[in-house]
Amino acid sequence: MTLKFATSLPVQTGPAPDDFVLPKKFTKGKANRGPRFADDVWGLREFLPRTSRHTRVNFLLFEEGLQRHTAKEFAFALLRETPGSQLRPAKPTSLPQALTTLARVWTHLRTVGVERLQDVRREHLEALLPLLRSSTPAGVEDQVNALKRLAEFGPYLSYDRLTLRPWPYRTARQISGATSDHENSTPRIPEEIMRPYLAAAVFYVRLASRDLLAAREELARTREATKAQPLPAPFGREGSQTRRKIEQFIERRRAEGRGLPALPIERHHTAPDAPVIDGIVQAPNLAMIKHLSGTRSIHHLRPLLVAAGNELGWEPGGLPARALWPATGKPWRASLSATSMNTETVQLRVACWIVIAYLSGMRDMEIRELGRDCAFTELGADGRTRYKIRGRVYKNRKLSGDEVNWMVLDIVHEAVEVLKLINDDPTHLFGYRQGSGYVLLSTMPLRLKNFRDHLNLLFSTPEGPYIPLPMAEDLELDTELVDDVDSDGDDEATDEDPLAWSFDTRQFRRTLSWHIANQPFGVVAGTRQYKHASHVIFEGYAGTSASGFADEVAADKAVALLDYVEDLYHDWNEGGRSAGGAVKRVEAEFDRIRAELGDLPGVVASPERLRTMLRHLTRALHPGALNDCFHHADTAVCGKRAKAVGRPLPMLNMCLTCPNSRRSSIHLPRYRMSRDLAGEELKDTEHLPPHQQTAIGEFIAMLDGAIEELKDEDGARV
Repeated sequence: MTLKFATSLPVQTGPAPDDFVLPKKFTKGKANRGPRFADDVWGLREFLPRTSRHTRVNFLLFEEGLQRHTAKEFAFALLRETPGSQLRPAKPTSLPQALTTLARVWTHLRTVGVERLQDVRREHLEALLPLLRSSTPAGVEDQVNALKRLAEFGPYLSYDRLTLRPWPYRTARQISGATSDHENSTPRIPEEIMRPYLAAAVFYVRLASRDLLAAREELARTREATKAQPLPAPFGREGSQTRRKIEQFIERRRAEGRGLPALPIERHHTAPDAPVIDGIVQAPNLAMIKHLSGTRSIHHLRPLLVAAGNELGWEPGGLPARALWPATGKPWRASLSATSMNTETVQLRVACWIVIAYLSGMRDMEIRELGRDCAFTELGADGRTRYKIRGRVYKNRKLSGDEVNWMVLDIVHEAVEVLKLINDDPTHLFGYRQGSGYVLLSTMPLRLKNFRDHLNLLFSTPEGPYIPLPMAEDLELDTELVDDVDSDGDDEATDEDPLAWSFDTRQFRRTLSWHIANQPFGVVAGTRQYKHASHVIFEGYAGTSASGFADEVAADKAVALLDYVEDLYHDWNEGGRSAGGAVKRVEAEFDRIRAELGDLPGVVASPERLRTMLRHLTRALHPGALNDCFHHADTAVCGKRAKAVGRPLPMLNMCLTCPNSRRSSIHLPRYRMSRDLAGEELKDTEHLPPHQQTAIGEFIAMLDGAIEELKDEDGARV
């Protein structure tokens, strides 16, 4: 039965109550067609990626009657129509958030006295603005866009619709007051935090995983062996087989000089009268002792175990943890119990996620949607093995995503193999059995923060926490992340120590992108976890632009180049010396910019305007360790002398005389280091032929000459 409502507007034909909500392309190959228009809750779980957090569209948020019916028609049209500025129909993944925002807007409209959309007037919109602006700029923008979309979808709403265009000459961003930065505003994880965090994740993947897998196998074996044991003799019989096994177990522990497995601190509530000394509950872990002794029921022998534990002592766990923590050379934890093993298995899953995320550049959704067969290798043109991950990109793509391959490091493949051993979901790498079904690892921001706290609990020293607190300047960040956010993201807010670094999933991709772009200017590439990452990973992304990561790296590289040119300008402006064929050309530009800015001592020039005026110099700039090249193909010496290889081939002796070359005091420390190394390595030349001795002498003299050119003896500029 089709609902009808009184209205002063021309009535338009809308969906029938029995119409299926989802277009056929979204339900192809599924067991059913999904919810119908008349349903007050549209359940979409079966049709969405498993990483989707919101899988229901709840129309109970709207008042029963016309408002709810209009909201359903709006959602129905979103999936099918493209009016106005819409480029393509909405994906089902976006519906829950879109309707939640619409419900909020409708509440505000009621507050300003509007009962129906057709009653909205300009004065209502102006009264609405203060209510909208009580939210964040991003929230204001979402709600204004919801109103604008309602107006665009008016032709598809049967009984109620807006009769005017809200704020026709202003965009939602202009109304919200939000600003756009050219540079990606997602915070980068500081290197002093990322280095130990990633090192611990790699430790879990490569070493701690062995202990956890061995413990799982041991528990599984003892469980099977225990099931095969006969039922225990009646409780209390001195000569029962169970009692003999427990007595033998106690004697073995005595001979080994070990205590009895203690009850995990998490289960202290099951023995509330037992004291806790140094964090160890002074009570037996009956479940662990039962497995280790090969018995089936030992509750009746608890007094015997308590007496033995008080004599021999209590130790946490019961299963060995043999992997050595590199910083101490000692086992990474005292031992493992069934409880701690389950806790550590969760941390191992998170560690695998961190390794994959940071050393691939994949988004959270792309990682957790990986299949069990995602890892494969190929032989490169140079004969080296290439490690790759096969996955799907979902952002701005069809609902099922597009298949893409990522180039990664071998440690990423190791993480995949570990996940295949600890997880048992038949289709998803990050899925595992829980209860009667399978679940995916989820709530990643919370898990990343818990992993940080867990590392601090395990590996901190009296000198400070293992994961250090961020520097003050790292905390002064814009918390409103205005870069892209996946509609299926998992970045909910959590309560935590305000001084600790707050991890979220977007920061890993952002940090990797920044480091790849900035490696020529930093020391990050020298650390173990970044070794070869720039070459291998970016080489892969050059062929997988569908992921969008190469564009992010290119954007960060442009910012890094501009930062470098700004450093060159400030060095020149403060009297730093320079040399090379491009000096006159580059410094003429610096002179022009300084004159236009009035960038004189005691005068504060606009940083934004300075960067705008310097930006054109980045187009031809190729920074180097000993020389900067402002490349012009017509005059480049390397291009003229390297025709045999078909491309420019920079060499130091060419660059020193090239008209495109510029050296500055920024390069001076590197020249000095090169001169010292050359003098040390080549000091013994007596056994060499004369022509080689001459070549070495000329090379060292060339370095000495470059150093003399840049030495700041009297403050004069060359």
